[in-house]
Amino acid sequence: MSSQEKALKKEEWAKHAQIGLAEKIVEDISNDRIPCWSRELLKLTSVGEKCLEIGCGTGQTSAYLATKGRILTALDYSEDSINLINELAKRMDIKIDTKCLDATKELPFNDNEFDTVFHCGLLEHFEQDERINLIRSWRRLANRMICMVPNAASLAYRVGKKMMEDNGTWEYGLEIPQFSLKNEFYLAGYNEIYEYTIGTQHALNFLPPRHYLRKAMSKLLKQKFNLDELGQGYLLVTIGEKK
Repeated sequence: MSSQEKALKKEEWAKHAQIGLAEKIVEDISNDRIPCWSRELLKLTSVGEKCLEIGCGTGQTSAYLATKGRILTALDYSEDSINLINELAKRMDIKIDTKCLDATKELPFNDNEFDTVFHCGLLEHFEQDERINLIRSWRRLANRMICMVPNAASLAYRVGKKMMEDNGTWEYGLEIPQFSLKNEFYLAGYNEIYEYTIGTQHALNFLPPRHYLRKAMSKLLKQKFNLDELGQGYLLVTIGEKK
């Protein structure tokens, strides 16, 4: 089995959330250099809303939302991630409740304890049955769940990912992009489900600077084509609500 066909271990993920990243993350937030997924979550939430991030990684999204008046709880199974986000909270003088927990196990929260549960870049590392079981187990925590995973219809991302896998530079192990998660949300018990894509510009970063596809799509973006609406965004956003 190649490194692209198996999920990374906890210690392998740890290198993506080292405490040394804190200074850059604080600087990026301070200068409004925010990734598309964090900006989208700001649009989708409100001041005073209680939010749970499952799989917080570097903690940048939770830290950013906390600076905008959201009430954040962030969990990850990596102690490195938790140490990093605690450092961000300290440096930025913001409050984030952190939990070092394995999200594949029963989580110690009350039913409907949060307004929104969200996760970005998490479910693509699991197979379909596992994804359904996870979504189902987290559904009790809030009336709304927001999921963001790599978009299987994004040409720039898919071509770039394949090139990196072929030349041995892909760093994220098993990553299964999705065309849609609507059926999985439905099977997990949600009855109001919305879906769209975001982040075409970010998807171009997976391609070499001079690649013909990157040049062509960059030109279309400059000509004001909304490629997110054409399904070319890097991330598939799925929103499930309980009615």
